[in-house]
Amino acid sequence: MLSRIIIISLFCLLIVVIGIIGMRKTRSFNDYFLGGGKIGAWMTAFTYGTAYFSAVLFIGFAGQVGWNFGYSGLWIAVFNSLVGVLGVWWLMGHRIKKMSVEYKVSTLPEYLEKRYNSKALKLYSSIAIFLLFIPYSAAVFIGLSY
Repeated sequence: MLSRIIIISLFCLLIVVIGIIGMRKTRSFNDYFLGGGKIGAWMTAFTYGTAYFSAVLFIGFAGQVGWNFGYSGLWIAVFNSLVGVLGVWWLMGHRIKKMSVEYKVSTLPEYLEKRYNSKALKLYSSIAIFLLFIPYSAAVFIGLSY
């Protein structure tokens, strides 16, 4: 029991220390949400991959394909990884980075506003993201429960 308390205490201390270090390096919105644009390609790809695969793996793959086909369904996961993540970054990653720096934007609604010079598009995309995030989150939790 004592070892568990020590480990949890060390974990909490580590989280606080990392938070303080991060707080000292954060000066703006861009620093907080995007690491000041210094995250790099690998971390960005991992972040995209974890967001993309949260729904794909928990709902589609594990829930349906994994149960029905077992290990023979792994080719779907490989194809999803190669096309869904690697393909996106090879084809569009550099251009997305270049245009987000050029337009000085941090979010997709900001990008749409600047790219198409439309405040309405920014508003509609923000509302769509907000509203569609609710069923997306529910679907992920339903997938996790199965």
